[in-house]
Amino acid sequence: MRTVFIGAHEEPNGVNSYTYNLALELKKRGKASTVISFGSCNKKTEYNGVPIKQYKTIGGTMTSIPLLYLMSLPYLIKHRKEIDIVMYQTVMFSVIPSLIISLCGLKSCSIIHSLAEDSPKRGVFMKFILKLCTKVSLLFQKNTITVSYAKAEEIFNRYHKKCEVIPCGVYMPEDKVIKSNILKQNNIIEGKYFLTIGRIDPIKNYETLIDAFKKHEHGSYKLVIAGDYNNSYGNSLVKRANSCKDIIFIGSVQGDTKAALLKHCFAYCLVSSSEGLPIALLEGLSYGKIPIVTQIPAIKEVLSKYHVGLWSRVHDVDDLIKNMLTIETDYDSLKWQEETAKDIIRQNYTWPHICDLYLKFCTKIK
Repeated sequence: MRTVFIGAHEEPNGVNSYTYNLALELKKRGKASTVISFGSCNKKTEYNGVPIKQYKTIGGTMTSIPLLYLMSLPYLIKHRKEIDIVMYQTVMFSVIPSLIISLCGLKSCSIIHSLAEDSPKRGVFMKFILKLCTKVSLLFQKNTITVSYAKAEEIFNRYHKKCEVIPCGVYMPEDKVIKSNILKQNNIIEGKYFLTIGRIDPIKNYETLIDAFKKHEHGSYKLVIAGDYNNSYGNSLVKRANSCKDIIFIGSVQGDTKAALLKHCFAYCLVSSSEGLPIALLEGLSYGKIPIVTQIPAIKEVLSKYHVGLWSRVHDVDDLIKNMLTIETDYDSLKWQEETAKDIIRQNYTWPHICDLYLKFCTKIK
């Protein structure tokens, strides 16, 4: 069985890691897969042995993805006899390409990680357009995946569309020497910093995290924010944190640099107002880190039944301060959560388990 994944960015971070790692797990099982991505140039490359065909596109994600879907059509039609399933990485924009390839006998599906209209960056008119596009897309796309039961319920309530749930996943950390001097470079002490990693976007509410850290007596602890902050929101965060030398912006991280930050942090923070299923949270849990999180459905789905995590309401600085102080002063009584955090991943969110769910889903695709 061969799957072609279309729509990932050239950097295998964040939400894009879903595509690359599912393709990698399929490869490990002897099932061919190819990733068609967009990036800064046309090239053929690979990700741990998974072939990648990259197209150069223009503009941001909202223009690059529909362009990529159309640009990939000649490849799909040419290789139609070798391909079993095409997975589009968004439901939006996939309608026309999926209809075209269906005429060539190809099966397709699409995935929803989050709903674009929920981003606080969107104005009223743009939210209306995005909702309309999503509604039309869901009417035509028969096979749709989403990454959490919370998101599936939200999609059904909003659009009356049932989705198959195949969660995000991670690999458990390898027992190896991590080659990175990121802590030394930034004067960060092992076990003495709160960490958050992810896309620098208003939906992540980093300003709430910064305000809570600045307003409480954090002593020798630091707050490390890892993600590409070269955008208007990121610049506003840097200005907001400017008076506090203990808040450090690292920039985008991957590989051993990310592993070093995760392995040695004191606690992992995720204070978003909306998520599909946060891969960043799963990564933190895989390292056994106690999570400081917001009370939103996708995070509750992962943690609630295990009674893990320190919880705050969205945008509530006082709640967040209380949680930071709790873990700083009462860490020993919370330490049991570390092994439970790892168990959550081992039992539910490893890539071999996610791959099993995907292969089962493939038998249902029409």
